[in-house]
Amino acid sequence: MSKFEINHDYDRELVDAIRNVIEIGQRKGYDNILEKAKWKEAILGDILGHSVFTKSTGDVKGADAVSTDGTPYEYKTSQLKTKETDRFLGAVIDGEKTCSKSLTYNNGYSRENVDDYREIGHIHGVFSELGEPLAITHVTTDHVVDSLLVRVEKTENGTAKYKSTNGNSVSVHYEDGKVRDGEGEVIYINDTRK
Repeated sequence: MSKFEINHDYDRELVDAIRNVIEIGQRKGYDNILEKAKWKEAILGDILGHSVFTKSTGDVKGADAVSTDGTPYEYKTSQLKTKETDRFLGAVIDGEKTCSKSLTYNNGYSRENVDDYREIGHIHGVFSELGEPLAITHVTTDHVVDSLLVRVEKTENGTAKYKSTNGNSVSVHYEDGKVRDGEGEVIYINDTRK
């Protein structure tokens, strides 16, 4: 005898909304647009005019999309809680306090893998809690590679030992109404405070 009391009147509104999103994604060629951050990638690609790869593992190693000129791009995304949105927009638009976002490159644990990132562009998309795109930043390849190599070099010279190959991060600092010098350029802003 089961100790579970099954609720047959579960939230159909939520299930129907999720089914609707998945069906829209399938019409656009995505097997499951809710997998990982694929829905965010689809929105970024639409804004930027890029062709987003429909599978979670892209057609080009380390990339999520390709531009009209054939340049592959890796997309990284952040989704802010409601209370973080004003602080982020204050930093990137109004030049208020610095707001730092960390981009995770799980494959950035070896020199060979990091070198592969030299061949692609890097995009950071920032979304509101409700999924509204707030900002898109073109992060410089040099900033991504240099940041990832710090951990690789510590591992190579024995000054650090990591338990996992995941969690290799690149920080992007939004401050003074822009991105910190050398880190990239904000190419899209949606000020939802208006």
